[in-house]
Amino acid sequence: MKLIMTLLVRDLADIVAANIEYHLLRGVDHIIVMDNGSVDETSSIVASYARGGRVTLIDQPNDDYDQAAWVSEMARIAWSMGADWVINDDADELWWPQRGGLKSVLARVPAEYGALSVPRTNMLPLHELRGHPFEQMVIRDVASVNGLGRPLAPKAVHRAAPHVQVSPGNHSVVAPGLGPPLATDEILIFHYPHRSYEQLERKIATGGAAVARNTRAPESVYDVWRELYKLYRAGRLRDWYDALPHADDPALDERIAAGMVARDERVAEYMRSMVLPLVAAV
Repeated sequence: MKLIMTLLVRDLADIVAANIEYHLLRGVDHIIVMDNGSVDETSSIVASYARGGRVTLIDQPNDDYDQAAWVSEMARIAWSMGADWVINDDADELWWPQRGGLKSVLARVPAEYGALSVPRTNMLPLHELRGHPFEQMVIRDVASVNGLGRPLAPKAVHRAAPHVQVSPGNHSVVAPGLGPPLATDEILIFHYPHRSYEQLERKIATGGAAVARNTRAPESVYDVWRELYKLYRAGRLRDWYDALPHADDPALDERIAAGMVARDERVAEYMRSMVLPLVAAV
């Protein structure tokens, strides 16, 4: 089995190397990275991996966040490279197989299913982040929601197909003859959307403006981006961020006791022992 992952990135130098190292260790054979106009060190970090042969770097200069089209393009390239399965990932998501590796989970999918629908869990931010977010953020929501308070949608990993269409947000895929998705609990995606206020503000300021320039997507698409961009322009994004539950809030123990959040150090331990030493050597 050949497993290829796609990754659309912009100004993610804080986490992109750890994401790449982690997924290569968990069974991904090759990663296609599309850089969308990064002005930090993201592109040079990815280029260093591309020189090693296990990463392909594509430049995407357009600034209108046509995310679904760009990810679909990468997924089709993955098919042309001989992929059997394709993960369409975001840099702030880590795909955690509950036992074994990612490939062993995918090998058990019945042939009539063309994709797996994989649940996600949000990791709570810290007011003070002292170290790598994938190691330091260890408290997760029990029932995660998106930025508008709606249940956090799952993501799709799919069998490679030449004409695949990936939906906005990578939540689903369609392709002729691909077959329906199958929900699974054998993989859990750890999601780190808010690593600091400064990171969130940069993301919304650049990404929100790019979404506003996308004339093809209807208003209902990228609705979280649109709403947070409105808050940013109104000077209220900081208030929204401060109101989020944080892992170092004084009331954390009460939230744990109430079953609202849980301590989960599996990724942190894996990062500490397996991934971060490799990142440090890049």
